[in-house]
Amino acid sequence: MSEAPVTTSRRLVYNTLFNVAALVSNAVIGFFLIRFFLGQFGSIRYGVWVLIGGSIFRYAPLLSMGLNSSINRYIPVYLAKNDADGIQRVINTSLFFFTALAIVLVTASLLICHNVGSWFAIEPELVRTAGTLVLVVGFGFALAMPLQPSTAVLSGLQRYDLINLVTLITLLLRTTLLVVLLLRGYGLLTTGAVFGLSEIAMRVSHTVFVRKLLPAASLSLAKIDLRLLGEMLAYGINTFLYAIGATIIYYASNLIIGIFMSSAEISQFTVAAAAAVLLSQLLQAFTAAIKPAVSDLDARDDHARVKEIAFLTQKYSLLLIIPSGFFLVVMGREFLWVCFGDKFEDAATVDGMAVILAILAVGHCLRLAQHSNFLVLVGCGRHKIFGILTALMALLCVSASVISVKVFNWGLLGIAWSNFLPMVLISGVILPIYFNWEMAISASESVREVWRPAILGSLPVIAMISVWKCAAPPNSWLGIAGVVIAAVIMTAVGGWFLSLKEIEQKRFARIALRR
Repeated sequence: MSEAPVTTSRRLVYNTLFNVAALVSNAVIGFFLIRFFLGQFGSIRYGVWVLIGGSIFRYAPLLSMGLNSSINRYIPVYLAKNDADGIQRVINTSLFFFTALAIVLVTASLLICHNVGSWFAIEPELVRTAGTLVLVVGFGFALAMPLQPSTAVLSGLQRYDLINLVTLITLLLRTTLLVVLLLRGYGLLTTGAVFGLSEIAMRVSHTVFVRKLLPAASLSLAKIDLRLLGEMLAYGINTFLYAIGATIIYYASNLIIGIFMSSAEISQFTVAAAAAVLLSQLLQAFTAAIKPAVSDLDARDDHARVKEIAFLTQKYSLLLIIPSGFFLVVMGREFLWVCFGDKFEDAATVDGMAVILAILAVGHCLRLAQHSNFLVLVGCGRHKIFGILTALMALLCVSASVISVKVFNWGLLGIAWSNFLPMVLISGVILPIYFNWEMAISASESVREVWRPAILGSLPVIAMISVWKCAAPPNSWLGIAGVVIAAVIMTAVGGWFLSLKEIEQKRFARIALRR
């Protein structure tokens, strides 16, 4: 059995750097692929791709009912207890469950393929292609499904270096292959096949690494433990509620537009929301290593360090969220004009998308400010209410969006406001109160340890962006890049001198200087 990884500041920083490198690369490449896909497919065909590849099958991982999250917690807990049999039972039980899910996904793909033309407002000439694309993407996810636990096991072992090395290589190969094939005239079906095959290849690679790290682990029907499966699902269901809530908030809008509006408007909303999704991916990369670390510390009853991690990760998250959100609100119009202005017919369309971006940016920033808090609670197994409230927020977003489009005919702007208001209520008010109560943190302590230093560290970059906007609004790729690079530098400097305590500065210095 692998030696239990001990959570240290160095390990957390090390894992976070690997997560950031992989997910930032994935987010940035995905963002720029939007422009490439729009140029190759056009807005209508790209809308079909977003609907099927980027919306419908975004829900496929949610079929796991949060079991990945359970694996991610149970592995470090059993390692801390040196329980080899427990690890065996987790692996074999998870494999059994995900194999059953693969069969469910194949069935669902066939059902959606048969009804895609009647369920969604897809142009008649594209219905057959859309149905075939459903099968290509769905079967690809189904083949990769039984291998999903391997990634969760690696994260439980805190081997994010291996996870993200494979992810980076797969991402680069997939992107290169897509660009070459689409430039040669291939289309939607080829795109779906490439994404499916790359997903399978990545999961196979993760499985190989698990076999090397846990050589004593073996496949055995005798190690399938249905009682353990029940426990893992009971734990994971609350993570599932949080995950499905977040996924619905991001992607249900595309489904609603696809049902009630048009494929072209899916493209417009996707482009407007792309920067908010990019920020979400960056934040998730930054915080992904928290949960197994908290699980490890919780299993060792080190509650003081759990509380310290909660303070530090939310403060560092806010140092990313506040400047990024301010940039999207203040310079969203310039950003969209430079990135996508030539892909749409008129200035009014891009201006409308900029308003949508500003609304979504504020709402998602409030939601993302609570993401690290959720990971701390899920690492301790105390996240039930958090998951329920997030699912409720998603339900409110969807209900309000349908009403705004179907009843009031408010269009894309109505959908943006329908997402904004529930996020302000739940993420901006209710969840912070609940987390502080659950962790026995006073409001003054939260302000002193988290919000005050994060806001102080963000003030220099906020001032810089404001002056830049008034003096010389960027109108080129070089201008946007200049603002972003200057903002990153200013955030790092402001954060170091205005947000970090002396002990934190020394800790980062030791990690940086240590070989």
